[in-house]
Amino acid sequence: MSAPVLTTVAAGLRSGLVVDIGWAETVVTVVYEYREVESHRSIRAMKMLGEAMFKMLGTALTPGLFKEPTNETKEDKVKRHKNIQSLLSFDECEEVQARMAWCKPGKKVKSNDIGLTPVKEEDELGASMRSLKIGQVTDPVVVIPLGTADSPSNLQLPFSELARPCEQALFASDIPEKELDDEELPIHLLVYRSLLHLPVDVRTMCMSRIIFVGGGSHIKGLKKRVLDELNFLVEQRGWDPVQGKAVEDYRTNPKLQRTQLRQPGPTGISRDGAPRIPAALQKQEPDPIEDQLKREASKTLPPAESGYLRAVESLGAWSGGSLLSQLKIPAISIIDKDQWLQHGPSGASKPGEITVTTQRQSMGPGAFKTGGGDRSSWTLGLWG
Repeated sequence: MSAPVLTTVAAGLRSGLVVDIGWAETVVTVVYEYREVESHRSIRAMKMLGEAMFKMLGTALTPGLFKEPTNETKEDKVKRHKNIQSLLSFDECEEVQARMAWCKPGKKVKSNDIGLTPVKEEDELGASMRSLKIGQVTDPVVVIPLGTADSPSNLQLPFSELARPCEQALFASDIPEKELDDEELPIHLLVYRSLLHLPVDVRTMCMSRIIFVGGGSHIKGLKKRVLDELNFLVEQRGWDPVQGKAVEDYRTNPKLQRTQLRQPGPTGISRDGAPRIPAALQKQEPDPIEDQLKREASKTLPPAESGYLRAVESLGAWSGGSLLSQLKIPAISIIDKDQWLQHGPSGASKPGEITVTTQRQSMGPGAFKTGGGDRSSWTLGLWG
């Protein structure tokens, strides 16, 4: 089975939306009833975040180093790249990214507090901000020790600057949405479009079971930021795949919405003079059998969480594979070796097992029993 399905199993779910923020790309996979429905990808992942963090730290060490001069020769370009590589090592950049990178809060919506389960990194981020006394100081200064071979030094940066690489790399806050390709969508927009392409019933189940995995999911405040941005998109656009200026004008112009008050479709006139509503526009008649099945199912099964945004924790794909490998599915019939040798081919050849008489008699319920065997085991019986 695939890694998204195993991740869903490790979360104790049958369906879910797995957001895997890996090194080279972010993959959003929809799992419904242990099956992969669809998958979408974006190059905005930890590699792009590392490049943005390296550029931010390098600019703080040597301002203007990443700007290309107008009359730069090939030798000057090679020399400038060597200077960039000698500024900061890859291990140091990765350590700063793992320890200090964080995400700013997203756009708040009034209905955002309903249905969103608390996420662990929010408490951890709050504790880190209190330890750095961020509530007392507007923008505290963080000292980052750098031990490069060329120029070891202590870099002083405002704490807000450490959130800028995440804004640029993972959420593309500096690029308009219309200029983004399908392969470079930000994480929140990638999740929104993945849900938008799903049928209504699958979307209702998966939007309440969003699972974040991968190395990028450990960034402080990332999960909460994605949920806030996703909730803002749902509040602003809804689940309408058609977007654009004409759609906005239609929503905001009351003159164009007058046609909605009219009854859509042709209306006929019945014999008594009342307007007759077409069958396609009438309300569905209640089904007593379906209502009874739903009532019986509600007695035994708890109501499923669906219809709102929610993040769910998972133990990972390896834990899900371990859980599935330990499952013991009961067999319909069990063939034991000793019972096969005792009651199998030679079971029906024993003398006196079947009584043959001249009179015609009906065989009772125990006539085919070979005697002494386990009832739950499989045997050839008389046809050995």
